[in-house]
Amino acid sequence: MVDKGIFFLYLSPTLLELSDCMERYQRKENEDTIPYLLRLTEIKIEEKPDDLDWSDIAEYCNFNCHYDSLRKALQPKDYGGLAIYKYLKDKMVNENVSDDKVLNEYEVKKIELQKEKVKIQSLRLDMNRIIRESSRTELLYEEFINTLKEMCNISIPEFKPLLNQDIKKEYILSFADSHVGKEFKSITNEYDLDIAYDRFNKLLSETIEIIEENNINKLTVLALGDVIEGACLRISQMQQLKIGIVQQTIQFMRFIVSWLNELSKYVEITYYQAPYSNHSQIRPFGTKANEFASEDMEKIIFAYIHDILENNSRINIVECKEKYIIFKIFDYNVIASHGHDIRNVDTFLKDVSNKYRIFFDYGFFAHRHSGNIKVVNEGLTNNCEIINIPSVVGSDDYADQLLVGSKAGATLIEFTERQGKRK
Repeated sequence: MVDKGIFFLYLSPTLLELSDCMERYQRKENEDTIPYLLRLTEIKIEEKPDDLDWSDIAEYCNFNCHYDSLRKALQPKDYGGLAIYKYLKDKMVNENVSDDKVLNEYEVKKIELQKEKVKIQSLRLDMNRIIRESSRTELLYEEFINTLKEMCNISIPEFKPLLNQDIKKEYILSFADSHVGKEFKSITNEYDLDIAYDRFNKLLSETIEIIEENNINKLTVLALGDVIEGACLRISQMQQLKIGIVQQTIQFMRFIVSWLNELSKYVEITYYQAPYSNHSQIRPFGTKANEFASEDMEKIIFAYIHDILENNSRINIVECKEKYIIFKIFDYNVIASHGHDIRNVDTFLKDVSNKYRIFFDYGFFAHRHSGNIKVVNEGLTNNCEIINIPSVVGSDDYADQLLVGSKAGATLIEFTERQGKRK
């Protein structure tokens, strides 16, 4: 009997509490559906009672819907439910509005929060896409270089003794616009893969002659872009292609590595290559010029040259990590690039000097397919000059249409410590 009394006294308060809860969950007199729903929701969300389920709320409010639909619409983690709930609660407290009006505003608020959720999801998708595409590009470069390393094993040449160069002189050899892969015949010129190789070989032999005539033992080499024809500029470009963009890249890489290797027999070489040009851009997904400027085959070509020739002690391959190649010849500052995005040649040196806080004496650029030198300013002992590099490809049928043109060529310029560029 004593045990039963103790047991009864233990249960009695719980039954009373349950009775009070059930009464609290009942609709009050003159209480509309929406205020009733919000009151039960507030109890469910804030107090989390075990004896009130979402199915109970749907039943109490006489909603003809599945209890899960009610839970998803109102609980905090789905569709911003907590924000909707608080919004509706404030409307009921501060304004005397009908159930229908509140329900309409509920739908509007729900749509707004769903839109915000979609915006956040879209930002995440864009970020994931950027990371994915960047990773694919890096993987492409790595696999491309690894494959070519296995295919091409360049041996170190037998070096000739270096000549005794005047220490007050430096030399820059520049070439550009070889457009390997292009094939055409114009009024004054014709071009194909074999002719491109012949012109580079002629450049090599003439450079060696100048090296021997002037006792040169150190040479800076500038490769200023558009070394391949590419295949992404325009549909009409396809008509003059002999090989595709991948084959163009592989053929030129193999050739230029052998070419530099041969030149290193006679001199020490510091090699720079423009990382951006217009013909070598990939332009994925129909994008316009320079929208994906970093997607450029010049980078693959440079990486291959760098890796294959890293064991050649006479060749220093210098990577350009920014838009422009910047270096010194004695105390003269030199800037170089392909030049396809330079709008005003006359003011370029002044503008870029202001930007970098470096006084540039000389600018080397290509792209125009003609060689010329233009004085645009003056330094203490020298003229500041824009030096346009001629093209290896020479005039083509487009030049014929414009009735312009220039012979194929390259430049080798002597600099002195006192005068800068020699006249």
